[in-house]
Formats: sequence, structure tokens, C-alpha cells
Amino acid sequence: MTSHIIRARYNNSAFKGIIESPSDRGQAAKAMFKTMGIKTNEILYSVSAGELVALVDGTAEQIAAMNMIVMSSGGFSQIMVEEVISTKAMANVMKNSAAKAAKYRAPNKK
Repeated sequence: MTSHIIRARYNNSAFKGIIESPSDRGQAAKAMFKTMGIKTNEILYSVSAGELVALVDGTAEQIAAMNMIVMSSGGFSQIMVEEVISTKAMANVMKNSAAKAAKYRAPNKK
């Protein structure tokens, strides 16, 4: 499983529904993620972008299925998913990359 930031932009119909029937939409998102085996770390709302923002852990297949289900709901105009890693993992990537880069010779360099 890998960590992802999901940004789901509400459409006009969704905003109409939010005003007509106010509720914590994060609970619905958590329930949907749980049924798919996706671990929810945080659910937020971006005031400036009009988006639900979630930090979750899941496989590529789980995230792809979630994307299809959410977009088929008709409440969102766009979903953006970004895979992220911890700074500790990134430090390991830096060390491994440095060791491999020292052995690599680009074809256009002599």
C-alpha cells in the first residue's frame, strides 16, 4: 500500500445538495474508502478550491476503483490523486539514487 492525497472537486449539483441537506461528507467518504480496503488517515475540505481532500493508504487498484466509483456518483467534476512518500523514505531514495547515479553514464556523455 502506498499513501495518496486525493482531491475531489465538488460540482454545482453537489453544492446544491450540500446546502439543501447539510451533513459531514467526510463520514461518507470514510465509509466508501473502508468498503474498498483503503485506509483513511485524514479527510479535509479545501475552502479555496471547493474540494474534499483526503490522505489515504491504498493500492493502485483500490485507488483506480475508488476514482471510478466517485466520478460515477455525479457529485464531482474532477479527481486528482497524488502518490506521496514520507521524508524518511525520500532520504533513503536520495541515498540509493546517489549510489546508482555514480555508476550511470548517460549515452550522450563521455
